[in-house]
This record gives sequence, structure tokens and C-alpha cells, in this order.
Amino acid sequence: MNLKENQYFGITTESLRTENFTISMTNHSANSTISLHAHNKPYLCLLAYGSYKEESNIIDVISQGEVLYRVANYEHSNSFSNKGGLCLNIEMNDYEQFITLNELHLPNKLSKQKAVIELYKLLYGLKHGLPNDIINIYCYESMIAVINIFNSKGDLNWVKKVKERINDNPLETISLDKLSIEFSLHPNYIVRKFKEITGFKLSEYLTKIRLEFAMKCLLSNEENITSIALESGFYDQSHFIKNFKKYIDATPNHFRKVIIG
Repeated sequence: MNLKENQYFGITTESLRTENFTISMTNHSANSTISLHAHNKPYLCLLAYGSYKEESNIIDVISQGEVLYRVANYEHSNSFSNKGGLCLNIEMNDYEQFITLNELHLPNKLSKQKAVIELYKLLYGLKHGLPNDIINIYCYESMIAVINIFNSKGDLNWVKKVKERINDNPLETISLDKLSIEFSLHPNYIVRKFKEITGFKLSEYLTKIRLEFAMKCLLSNEENITSIALESGFYDQSHFIKNFKKYIDATPNHFRKVIIG
């Protein structure tokens, strides 16, 4: 079965067409299944809540906080866990124009990675009813952020290793002295070159990844904000809230309430 533009299984709770993208949110009930199908257009899918098993030429479990890029006509079936699922789907209205205009190289096969903060910002903006043009920009920022990770092979080897270390263990303490010894580089060079290559200061990148970890926690459990702040590597609640509002323009509590009620 091939699904048309912006056609998804589950219950569609939000749907919006912007200048360059079509976005929707779909809820999937606990233990529901979706038979073998494909989509006519390539798209990004963020699993904001829940988990499911996906079967195609391979079998994989998609966990909360992961994002998939599915190419057009990729056949797959899904079986949701007893938690169900909440998915954010993003399609490009004109795929060829989008990649040509932006000189982008999208994956030519199914690709999976951890969600980026830009996607959570889009998720909140869509639920919060932000203006169409703002949502379009958020989609652009989300798409570019995800594509940049897929295409990160050009990073300097040590920069790639530092990013992987932070991505895999966001709560690990990062020591410039230890990085300096490990890579035989001066700390000031590490700081300067990391910013030049990634566009982020090392401290900004670490904070961003820890916030992504915190956002996943906010949507997956009912822990209080202080506990989530400490578990996400922030030294107290006020430090966490200050950085959260800087990226999302909302408090963690409001973010959680808007998305999951």
C-alpha cells in the first residue's frame, strides 16, 4: 500500500502545510499494528513518545527520542509497544527543488539518529499554534540540523570523536585538559577549532545535547523538574530552566504540558 502526501496511519492531531513543508502529528494507541506500507514522498519522523518495532528488510526497535529519515517508497510495517506512540512527520513539498536550492545531500536509504533540539522546538511550536512562517523556518532548521549529522563525515577526526563522545554520554564530564592530552592539541586550539567546524562553542554544544536528553525525559516520565535537571547534567533547577528557555522560549513544565497534557 502506497500512501499519498501527508497521509499517515494513526490519529492525526495536528496538520499544517507551510511554504516548503507539510507537517503532521499522529497518535498511535498501545499495542496497535500497521501493515506493510510505503509513502510516496521521503520524510523525517520523530518518535516523541513511546516505542515501536519496524519490520522491512531488517527488524529494528525505534525508541523515544529517535528520528528516522525514510526515503520515498520504503516499505515497512510497525508494531507499537504498550505505551503507544506520538510521531512528528515532516515532508518537503517539493523534494527536488529543496535539495537543489539548498545544495543538500540527503541519505539514499533509511537512516536513524537521536533527535535534535530543533525538532523538539518544532514540536512545541506546532502544538502551541505558532504562525505558519515561523513553523516553516523551524522545519528548515530541523531538516538542516538532521542532515548535517547525516553528512558529518567531513569533520576533523578529533572533532567527530568529541561530538560522538558527547552524543553517546551527554552526562560525562568533559575535561579540556584530558582532551588536550588525548589528541595532542592545545586547549585553546580545541575550543577555537570546534567552534569553527561545528558552529557551536564546545560549552554550547554540550548544553544543547544535555537539553535534548532532558526533553526526552520530560516527555517520557512524570519526574519533577529538579530531578530531571540534575539527571541531565545541570547543577540546579534554575540553571536548567534558564538554558531551556533560551532554546525553546518556554519553561520545561509548559513544554511538557503543551505536548503531552
